[in-house]
Amino acid sequence: MAPGLLVAAGTIALSIAVVVSITGGFTLDLGPLHVSAHRILLPFIVCVAAYAAAAVVDRVGVRRTLAAISSRIHVHALAIAIVLAATHAGIGVAFGTYAASAADGAGYVSQADLLGRGHIAFHEPLIRRATWPEAGWTFAPLGYRPGRAIDEIVPTYPPGLPLVMLAASAVAGDAGPFLVAPLFGALCVLATYLLGARVHSRTSGIVAAALLTTSPIWLFQIVQPMSDAPAAALWTIGLLAAASGAAVSAGLASSAAILMRPNLFLLAASVFLVLVWFLRESSPSPNLRAHTRRLIAFAAAAAIGPLSIAAVQWRLYGNPLLSGHGTLGDLFAIANIPENVRDYAARVAIGETPALAVAICALGVLTVTRRRASEPGTPLWNARRLLLVVLVPLLVCYLPYGVFPDWSYLRFLMPVFPAAFIVFGALAANAAVRIHSVVRGPLVVVMLVACGSVDVLIAKQHAAFDMYRYESRYRTAGRYLAAVLPRDAVIVTSQESASAHYYTGLPILRWDFLPNLDDAVSTLIAAGRYPVLLVEDWEEPALRARFPGSTLARLDWNARALFGTTTRVRFLDPADREDALGRRRPVLRAQDRLP
Repeated sequence: MAPGLLVAAGTIALSIAVVVSITGGFTLDLGPLHVSAHRILLPFIVCVAAYAAAAVVDRVGVRRTLAAISSRIHVHALAIAIVLAATHAGIGVAFGTYAASAADGAGYVSQADLLGRGHIAFHEPLIRRATWPEAGWTFAPLGYRPGRAIDEIVPTYPPGLPLVMLAASAVAGDAGPFLVAPLFGALCVLATYLLGARVHSRTSGIVAAALLTTSPIWLFQIVQPMSDAPAAALWTIGLLAAASGAAVSAGLASSAAILMRPNLFLLAASVFLVLVWFLRESSPSPNLRAHTRRLIAFAAAAAIGPLSIAAVQWRLYGNPLLSGHGTLGDLFAIANIPENVRDYAARVAIGETPALAVAICALGVLTVTRRRASEPGTPLWNARRLLLVVLVPLLVCYLPYGVFPDWSYLRFLMPVFPAAFIVFGALAANAAVRIHSVVRGPLVVVMLVACGSVDVLIAKQHAAFDMYRYESRYRTAGRYLAAVLPRDAVIVTSQESASAHYYTGLPILRWDFLPNLDDAVSTLIAAGRYPVLLVEDWEEPALRARFPGSTLARLDWNARALFGTTTRVRFLDPADREDALGRRRPVLRAQDRLP
């Protein structure tokens, strides 16, 4: 057997041993192919045996083969990046929630459905029948708010992602909206490689792409129908286009990103600066007129997004500068900066430990070799400059923003991850060339395998691969209610409001905005409507506390149905409580209205 095949077998076995030692083992079911490894001893024995056999066959050939691994990575870098991108998308597709859930997921998916029916908002006639103040808010699901007309309900989210979801629905049907995040994640992995290769080296691009592929927060976001991964991907594509001198493409990518997340409009300045650097460095004798034309073309293309958002906000909220989430004063405060600095630093340290370890180890190697690696004009300097121009505007956008304690809000920093990983990759590439060629290639492979394994463990700890099970309660409850409720029903709920409205098409009533629950239910009954309750278990104490004198808020009768596992959702018919007390109300006779 050729020494090259033996070395390849040994390297693969070594990689499997690393994965097993970190994760405890794995099982892959790829159609008819079943791959399982849970003990480190066997792959370790195979690794040692393969390398020993290769040394016996041709010791010089083994050294030559090991030394060639790094050059093979360089030669086949694009193919490796494509495989990484496909893997990233595959994870998102395989573990996707496929549920219109909570505020974000249901808000985006339902808005795509609304746009597909030719509407930008919807009307709720029950608002005019309500006898309590601020009735519009009580009939607005999560992700929506009262519009300018008295009975109008408008979305709070920008239209960029819903428009993409609508296009995806035309291709993939009901699953389309849930495939958008995984596919944009794959595009970002590929764009990260290309951008890293452009500003530093192919090795830097591969390391960056690999770190992004297994980044815990990215794995957490690509399984959900949210805008974080698509927007970050579009900004990365914009940076790549700018670094390639494609001014119009860079501007269009910036516009699309702003349509998805308008609060990050400052990142357009980052793309502009990268374009300026490319124009300045690409030609020894600058053509001022040609460069000016390119910059104007970029500005014109990049202006489409902000102008479109301004027009939408003017139509929905009556002010082109007013977002669906409130005014600048509502969303930003200088006092938030210290706490956010602390929280984001902790989240990065916890969520991206392997990537930080790569950077620290690479810096250690560079320090030991006593070589300067960041002098102006070197590729590493270019990578660091790229990171700086992305990081600064992103921090300006998010450090004064609201304080959110949950780890998942590391997602706000996702647009900077590609640039940060490119810097880490550049450090690793610079450090690798200072290591003996025989060790260099296997070390890079093992390093990336180890980082990916730890990343997967972190993602698993944060339930990235269980989100589909956790979020399934929204889909199950919504589809059940759509099947059993009559068309004159009104669903009294809070957390489930957006999903219930999307799956059933029925009006919802937000109890968390009501001044009096029992009076509101009585008003609906008097209007000939059929109110039911949909409450998650963690909401029940809050419901009772908000309405201490309410008989309905006691929830002291049997539920019609239960949904969910980790979080339990109860579907209750108030008529059942009346029946249990012997006071039957014909309008609410459950056996007449529900199967």
